[in-house]
Amino acid sequence: MKKITFLLILLVSSGLAFAQAPTDNATDPPTRDAGDVISIFSDAYTDVGGSDFNPNWGQAGLGTANTSFDPGTGNIVLAYPNFNYQGVQFGSAQNISAMENLHVDIFIDGTFNPNVFVISSGGEIAHSITNTGARTWISVDIPVAGITGDLTNAIQFKFDGGNGTTDAIYVDNLYFWKSPVDPTTDATLSDLQVDGNTVAGFSPTTETYNHGLAPGSPVPTVTATTTNGSASTNITQAPAVPGDATVVVTAQDGTTMKTYTISFFEEGPGTAAPTPPARNAWDVISIYSDEYTDVTSNFDAGWCGASSVEEVMIAGNATQKYKNNACQGIDFAANRVDATGFTHMHIDFYTTETNLVGKVFNLKLVDFGAGSGEVSSVEINLNDASSPAIVSGSWVSVDVAVDLSTFTGLAQAAITSNLNGTVWYDNFYVYRAATASTKDNDLIESSVYPNPSSNGWNISTPNNIIRSVEIFNILGKKISVQKGNDRNEVTISTEGIATGVYIAKISTDIGIKTVKLIRN
Repeated sequence: MKKITFLLILLVSSGLAFAQAPTDNATDPPTRDAGDVISIFSDAYTDVGGSDFNPNWGQAGLGTANTSFDPGTGNIVLAYPNFNYQGVQFGSAQNISAMENLHVDIFIDGTFNPNVFVISSGGEIAHSITNTGARTWISVDIPVAGITGDLTNAIQFKFDGGNGTTDAIYVDNLYFWKSPVDPTTDATLSDLQVDGNTVAGFSPTTETYNHGLAPGSPVPTVTATTTNGSASTNITQAPAVPGDATVVVTAQDGTTMKTYTISFFEEGPGTAAPTPPARNAWDVISIYSDEYTDVTSNFDAGWCGASSVEEVMIAGNATQKYKNNACQGIDFAANRVDATGFTHMHIDFYTTETNLVGKVFNLKLVDFGAGSGEVSSVEINLNDASSPAIVSGSWVSVDVAVDLSTFTGLAQAAITSNLNGTVWYDNFYVYRAATASTKDNDLIESSVYPNPSSNGWNISTPNNIIRSVEIFNILGKKISVQKGNDRNEVTISTEGIATGVYIAKISTDIGIKTVKLIRN
């Protein structure tokens, strides 16, 4: 019995040793100026607000992850027992291009070497952390250069390398930092903009940029902001497109200088996307098109970082310029639409990518139903061999059948792409075959009174029997149906109908009539 008891004690003791957690904290970070650090998790600095330190990425150990672990000192750290891989979603996209290093303090319980990633719109790049095996805090500084594909748009951390069962890590002091600069000799810019938008890939240390403009675009205006408010700028705008604009920055000391250059060139389609056909409002749900009324959306939902798209004018037509992010999210959950009767999805897109082997351009529609998250989706995958296929240098019109029969709450759309060249798109919508013809309008005599109305509309067709009256909002969403009961007059209540303009589709015994209703 004594031997068995002693063996159990040994097993328990060895298990406790293997599952060792820190009982102290990492060394406190040094004092830094606010402009020299971007902190995600640290008591020493002001953290980026709204970050999620325990996102559900489906990894083992998620159920036991602890984002408020106290090693006994009162200083909270991130604890990830049963470690497989774990992520941190930043509260907002961060431009880390001016930073020099990523700092991580990590305590590793196990014999593995974890990896840390900074995730942006570019590819994931692993940076291994060497495990000393001492089960003590390890301080790591990783050069920012080469840490991610897009330093201007960092959105997440990821740690991996664990076995998902016995391995564990504890993390503190996650931040980016740079060495302080003498402000009197600082001739850098903190922002460089073209027509009010920060130039793609901007970094205070990068002095040359190429910026594409649609053919026929006017010469843009360049503006700049100095890192040190006491520095000065001399901006020479581009004389034409193609052409160069320069910003000469003189530091506070009056002698240190730096010159930033933006070279403008023409790119993209020289003609607008094809014009969609005229459709009844109730037969189309438009996400983006001048031809129809769009659903009110957050058109840059930030799922793969901010600033995924920019609206530009192509031959006088508003067009979305997709900025080569891994994805773009379009969210209209607050204005979701019943799409159950719709049968096709359409988009027109154009790319300058010439090497199309292995390239994709994918479209996704997401249904929330009546809930707060995805319940179903449909996705269209396009490549150089699909039908239609991706081609370079011309508009591609995608018009394909989709099954939306269960989409009672169409709430989001998404685009994913690995095309290296910029993509432009227009006329993104779903539609169905015309359910009503306007050709009968002139054959059916009708009247609506009062109109505008705040209490209700009386709709009459003196010479025809009304079968039904359907009311649609300007987005084509059906909001009311009134049976005619074989009479030639019906009353439509305005109860629950907001102020605005609506379309009444009047089905009679000889055809269909549409009229405009105004709710005041």
